[in-house]
Amino acid sequence: MDDSTTPITTNPSVISPSPEDHLFTQEMLARRTPSHRLAYSDRTAWLMACMAQLAYIRFNPPFFGKSQEEKFHKAIDRLLSNKKLSIFTELIEKLSYDAEREKGILTSELNGLNFKLEKLFDSKETGTQAFLASTDKFLILAFRGTETTSVKDIRSDIKANKVPCATEGMVHQGFKESYESVAGNIQKAIDEPEHAGKSLLIAGHSLGGALATVAAKRLKCKAGIAACYTFGSPSVGSAEWITPLKTPVYRIVNAADAVTLLPPGSVTISVLAKVCSFIPRFGKSLSKGLMDKFGGYLHTGDMRYLTNCAPGDYQDVQLLPAVTFFYRLFGFLNKNPIKSKPLTDHSIATYRKKLGIVAQKRNKNTLSY
Repeated sequence: MDDSTTPITTNPSVISPSPEDHLFTQEMLARRTPSHRLAYSDRTAWLMACMAQLAYIRFNPPFFGKSQEEKFHKAIDRLLSNKKLSIFTELIEKLSYDAEREKGILTSELNGLNFKLEKLFDSKETGTQAFLASTDKFLILAFRGTETTSVKDIRSDIKANKVPCATEGMVHQGFKESYESVAGNIQKAIDEPEHAGKSLLIAGHSLGGALATVAAKRLKCKAGIAACYTFGSPSVGSAEWITPLKTPVYRIVNAADAVTLLPPGSVTISVLAKVCSFIPRFGKSLSKGLMDKFGGYLHTGDMRYLTNCAPGDYQDVQLLPAVTFFYRLFGFLNKNPIKSKPLTDHSIATYRKKLGIVAQKRNKNTLSY
């Protein structure tokens, strides 16, 4: 292994930043992770949340090719001369990182979870990133979620009109295009001879959760896709798209995470379309357009709901198998969204910590956190 991929040990661990966290991680990993069991597992949910968080490590280079990097630096020089740099400071900082060093951090984190990094995926066209990791028994594919500094990610999110899927039904256009930009390379990596007999687990947070859901339907794995775990995922497709999906999808929703309510469901769009139909002259065509492009979205998978907790104190968290829309709405209003930070409940770190506590409670005789 050359210096560029040597695991970095000087940085605090993402998953185990403290000795207590390290002990907890080791005890969690000491228990066998089911690789062929299709039922929901607390420990697997925690592990998949770890993987979804690690997918945000910036292993992808900030620029595709030398010419793009040179254009960026020339633009920065112009801004410096015009004294307009301050408004771009955050962007510059976001792009000032060493991708090889970040890859080393990812490798180190995966090693700490007893995994080997197999392959990185990065699409120039859509800005889609994912990684494939392995043990001697199974593979894990983790997709990165939306990055607020990535125009391509935001574009994928807002392309919410439905388009025909290559299989059945209608699917979110942005998610479909993002997945297909890396699908061929992912399938090729999974089909490598050394992975024969290994089942596949898929994970993702936010946009990554949507891509994981598409992958769960479209990917092929000779040993089978054991399960797909999504965290804070938006809706992906229509009922016709969801119905043929055989892979078990476990859709985990945290308290007042508003992203999980997007795109608006079929009932919301139906009501909006009905209201629009009363607009004189073009109301009926507008109503039909709304239904054709945005109507019919349904969530995919078996829902698990993490209850509201005091900020930073998750010891009282409960994992409920399913809750109604009104239960979630009450939880959102009870959170006082005006005063609280709106995206706190969407954080993958919050998902991971809560799921770790849930797993601890259900295995309290052997785990500590």
